[in-house]
Amino acid sequence: MKNTLSRTVAPAIAALTIAVAGIAFAQSGSQPSGTPAPKATQPGSDSKPSGSAQAHAAEAPKIIAVNFYADWCPGCKALKPKLEEAMKDAASQPCLTVKLDQTDKDSHQAEYMLAALGLGDLWKEHAGKTGYVLLVDAKTHKVVSTITSMQETKEIKTTLMAALMH
Repeated sequence: MKNTLSRTVAPAIAALTIAVAGIAFAQSGSQPSGTPAPKATQPGSDSKPSGSAQAHAAEAPKIIAVNFYADWCPGCKALKPKLEEAMKDAASQPCLTVKLDQTDKDSHQAEYMLAALGLGDLWKEHAGKTGYVLLVDAKTHKVVSTITSMQETKEIKTTLMAALMH
């Protein structure tokens, strides 16, 4: 029995040791000897812009569109396609869109997001409510306008553009 055990366990341990050594070598980033190491670069660190987003300096948003959303909300479902269409026109505008998903009522992520944006007071007033978007002035943190599912796409676009010109 002892002889049989040593004949099966020893090769398994040897194979495992070789596999672990191979993984450690692969994760070390080492190159085989005689192979030049590739030049380490960080994305975006080259002198040429890699896309249109890097072609100009980042602009701070004028408006923060805070979407109070939940999967179970009928108003959210009605608002979603209208809002997506309206946001296409505002894509080049300085507007930050924040979707506060309140589907999981036990999660505090929406509350934390508003606090991180300096909009914690909005959570006190709007926690648990869904189916609308607050357009908030990014500097003053005051609500400029509200978008609801009752509005048509054209009216949503007008409301959004008016807030951006505010």
